Amino acid sequence: MTSETAEAAGILERALSPLVRGIALLMVAFHVWVVVDPVFGELINQNTHLGFCLVLVSLTWARNAGRLGWRLFNIFLALLSLALVAFMALNYERLDMNAGWPEPLDVVVGVCLMTVVISATWRSFGAIFPVLVLIAIAYALWGHLIPGVLSHPPFDFGYIVSNLSVGFRGMYGMLLNVSVNMLFLLIVYGAIFDATGVTKFFMEFGKLISRRMLGGAGHTATFSSSFVGMVNGVAAANVAITGAYTIPMMKKSGFSGPVSAAIEAMASTGGQLTPPIMGIAVFIMASFLGLSYGDLMFKALLPAFLYYGIAVLGVVLIALREKIPRGKEKPDKKILAVGAPVFIVPMGVLTVFMVLRYSPGYAAFWGILSLLIVSYLHPKTRPRLKRLLDCFIAGAVMAATFGIACACIGILVKSMTFTGAATKLSLLITTISGGHLIPTLLMTMVLSIILASSLPTVIAYILVAFVAAPILIDLGIPPVVSHFFVFYYAILASVTPPIAGGAIVGSQIAGCGYAAASFESFKLAAPFFLLPYFMIQNPVLILESQPFIPAVAAVGALVVALGAVTCLCQGYFLVPMKRGERVLFSGAAFCCVWYGLKANPVALGTALLAAAAGCYSQWRRRRSSATEGGIGPGP
Repeated sequence: MTSETAEAAGILERALSPLVRGIALLMVAFHVWVVVDPVFGELINQNTHLGFCLVLVSLTWARNAGRLGWRLFNIFLALLSLALVAFMALNYERLDMNAGWPEPLDVVVGVCLMTVVISATWRSFGAIFPVLVLIAIAYALWGHLIPGVLSHPPFDFGYIVSNLSVGFRGMYGMLLNVSVNMLFLLIVYGAIFDATGVTKFFMEFGKLISRRMLGGAGHTATFSSSFVGMVNGVAAANVAITGAYTIPMMKKSGFSGPVSAAIEAMASTGGQLTPPIMGIAVFIMASFLGLSYGDLMFKALLPAFLYYGIAVLGVVLIALREKIPRGKEKPDKKILAVGAPVFIVPMGVLTVFMVLRYSPGYAAFWGILSLLIVSYLHPKTRPRLKRLLDCFIAGAVMAATFGIACACIGILVKSMTFTGAATKLSLLITTISGGHLIPTLLMTMVLSIILASSLPTVIAYILVAFVAAPILIDLGIPPVVSHFFVFYYAILASVTPPIAGGAIVGSQIAGCGYAAASFESFKLAAPFFLLPYFMIQNPVLILESQPFIPAVAAVGALVVALGAVTCLCQGYFLVPMKRGERVLFSGAAFCCVWYGLKANPVALGTALLAAAAGCYSQWRRRRSSATEGGIGPGP
């Protein structure tokens, strides 16, 4: 790079930084306006939101680009995006009324708009999801050439483009409206928590618990990361925020690098299924299902409790196996006392507004306001203005990338609906599975994990809700159960190889191999893979009515299965497992799952006998080893 080029790049960077800040803050102000006083129509709101998203993200890329050429290209992208949404705004009545019959210029605008949205999604979230969108578009264009049941009637090119973009269909509609009225302010709400220093409260709370349990540093990570993940909704970001502190602390206390990264990845992932916020996805699920937020929040309580029960048990077993002691760090009671209101009051405000059935955006506005008021009451939590503005800007940029992703998902969903691909996908999976429940569940699980593998949980859930959940609904499974089923696997994608986004970040902090970290994270989370299968026949797990005895038996069988698989994955219960004990625990887990799906009492009885035999064998070996001086009673 020549000196003149470097000087020009520096001038651009200095000019772009205040421009990005100004646009981000203006975007926040716009969204506060439209949720408090919705003076514009939905189409205008969506188009303005999309324009903000594309321009803000493009200028952020331009500011951060290393080369002058890339800076100029991204500035051009921002100007092009502004021109495209301006065209949509000036012609929105005609474009909406003439959807399906666009003029030649409309087609050009529509193609450019789709190209910008898909390429921006690709740059933000990787190739997997945008490639699926391109395949869906290709199917709309040339699917009529496919012989047999997969064929569809031929569509005019302009008709396709209009339905996917310029006709205020596809990328516009329900999903972009979700981004405007739900996602944006909720993401900003989560982002500004960091400005108040409330993460310190989470860490001290984790220390408080870790002093009372084996493997103390691991529990600090488990509980502190769960709080951060609850409001953030992005597993990899949660690992980066809390892992910078917890992973070195775990390694210092005796956990290996891969295990430290895995514990942090699992804990950060689990925050997104923990009420009351559940990484924001619960608000979208309520909208999709037409249920109240309060109902869904309570339905998620038991699965979240069981997830963290698995996490705690996994950490304890590792601590026993590796002889890692309880935590020794004393929590700072002043930080706990000062930080508690900053977390509890805004969370309470947000939850109350949602339970009272206000819109998520409106609830987020009052949550943000209460957070700012409470944080300014004490000098220890009072954010510096620059730090607060940076968090607002970071939240706006993150929300903007999510908004672009929502527009991209809209293209995919519309392509699948007007071509009939959604119905054919469901039919294809049902045909392959022979209409049998278990194979269909297995294929839906794999599909959900693949679709969600490279996406934040919120976006991943939106995608699987439209693509995977209908498969189960068509099989006769209730919509609530179907959505929770795919939602949990969309979350678990963050700790599932070969992608395992949470483990990638954790391994970088821990300084260990990614493959080892992702394998350990999968071992910790693997038991929870069983829970969604139990939900299919046992609605008690999402707190729906079920006869008392079958409900108790189902919960008991699930607990035994989760415990058995956790012990199997760690190769340890009271002492290291032998082959015969592994067989007993494996048999117990399998029979419990069979009971959960088929309610077969023989399977439950067999499971309990196998589990009891395995536990007895472990107890006898531990007692014998302790008597002989082979092992002590544990750290």
